[in-house]
Amino acid sequence: MQTMGGVVHASVIITRPAPDAERFAQDLRDQGVPSVVSSLLQIVGLDAQTTAQGFVFTSTNGVFQAVKMGVTSGPAWCVGPRTTKAALDAGFDVTCADGTAEDLINLIKSVHPKMPIAHIRGQSARGDIGPRLRNAGIDCADVIAYAQGPMRLSAKAKALIEGADPVIIPLFSPRTTQLLFDQTTPGPAARLIAISKQAALGRPMQIADRPNGAEMLRLTRAAFLAI
Repeated sequence: MQTMGGVVHASVIITRPAPDAERFAQDLRDQGVPSVVSSLLQIVGLDAQTTAQGFVFTSTNGVFQAVKMGVTSGPAWCVGPRTTKAALDAGFDVTCADGTAEDLINLIKSVHPKMPIAHIRGQSARGDIGPRLRNAGIDCADVIAYAQGPMRLSAKAKALIEGADPVIIPLFSPRTTQLLFDQTTPGPAARLIAISKQAALGRPMQIADRPNGAEMLRLTRAAFLAI
C-alpha cells in the first residue's frame, strides 16, 4: 500500500464531466481530501432553442446550456441544491425539490404550471420527466441541449483503480458506472459509492441516502478518512 510514515493513503478518483469534476475535487481539497480527476463523460453543447416560459433543470449542465441559449429568467424547478444555486445565479426564479427526479415531478405536478415549460437536458436522461409531466396534462417539452460523449480513463486513474491500494470512486450516473466497468475492473481494495440505486446498476456498492452532491461529498470524505 501507499504509505508515508506508516500511514496508509487512499486515492479518490472523480469521473464526473467538467466542470462538475473540478468543482467536486475542489470541495474535497477544501476538506483535506486529495483526488485524481479522470472524466468519463464530456459535455458537448448542441444547437437548441426554446420558447418555453418556465424551465426544469436536473443538472447544472442544463442551466449552463440554457444560459448559452440566452435563457436566463422565468420560473424554474430544480432537482437539488447545486442545480438550484446555478439557476439562481443565472437569474431564474427557482423552486427546489431537494430530492430525486420523482420528487421534482411531484413538485411540478402540485403546482401544475399553466405556461409551456421545458426540461433542458442532455441526450441521456433518466426519470422520464417530460413524458410523465405531459401525461399529467402539463405542457413540458424536452429540449436536448447537450450531448454526453464517452471518454477514456487516464492511465494514472486506471492504474489506481486496478491496483491493490485503497481507492474510492464516487459514481454519479448509471452511464458513468457502465463506462467505468466497460474500461476497467476495480481492484480488491476499491470502494464504490453511488449517488442512487439506479447509478449502482445492481452492482455491490454503497448507495447514498440522499441523491445529491453534498451527501456524496460527505460519504467520499468519510470513506477516505476511514482508510
